[in-house]
Amino acid sequence: MFKSKNQFQVIFLLTVLFFSSCRQTNLEKYFKGFEGTIIIYDQKHDHTTIHNEQRASTRFTPFSTHKIPHSLIALETGVVSNVDEFIQWDAERYPREDWWPSQWEGKHNLRSAIKYSVVPLYRELARKIGEQEIKRYLDLFDYGNADNSSGVDNYWLNGSLQISAQEQITFLKKFYNKQLKVSPKTIDAVKEILIQESTENYTISYKTGAGTVNREKGVALGWVVGYVERQDNVYFFALNIEGSSFSEVLQPRIDIMNNILREMDITC
Repeated sequence: MFKSKNQFQVIFLLTVLFFSSCRQTNLEKYFKGFEGTIIIYDQKHDHTTIHNEQRASTRFTPFSTHKIPHSLIALETGVVSNVDEFIQWDAERYPREDWWPSQWEGKHNLRSAIKYSVVPLYRELARKIGEQEIKRYLDLFDYGNADNSSGVDNYWLNGSLQISAQEQITFLKKFYNKQLKVSPKTIDAVKEILIQESTENYTISYKTGAGTVNREKGVALGWVVGYVERQDNVYFFALNIEGSSFSEVLQPRIDIMNNILREMDITC
């Protein structure tokens, strides 16, 4: 009996060590020379995996990842009635620029605007919502430093608003679990338009963000934040990387995220 109990304990410890080692996989190889961080939170097991913990707690501009709370605020305040309502921005205030993607042309609603990350549309929404109302919701959401003082229509675009990867995870958990002070209907609507891929095994939802943070030094930042839903669990993730240009970070941020999620058997 004693021997059997010892054998059971050994097997149990080996199993724990095995799964622990899987979760502590060295993720450095996936960043391929990029300075960056990723946090993955396993909600069912209350387990966090972090690469580059110091950077994970460092605040950066959110760029277009802010379109998640931005969409929530637009819907909750009634500035937009639903995700399919067409929204027109002021073309004189926000005239077309040479760098604009072709997908920004034509009519857009929240569904398409978040998919193609249509910046002028969200700048228009911010003006309609107003600085004080935006500030109120940023405080309610406890979103990063909640500072929108640098300009009502650009505070999230390398402006005063700053957030860390850790804080992105905290916000996403509240968002997903309907712990934000907005209606469940509003949260469900934004969840729907965040979905990127749905398979038999998982559904992945996320928002990207990118831009130049220091033009003189040639520093650009790329974000991906979101979550993976499986039958019995949810995995939240937040990743950011630095590169020498806007174009340099666009695809690698997605590739790094996908490779790590596959490595951890989250998207399989």
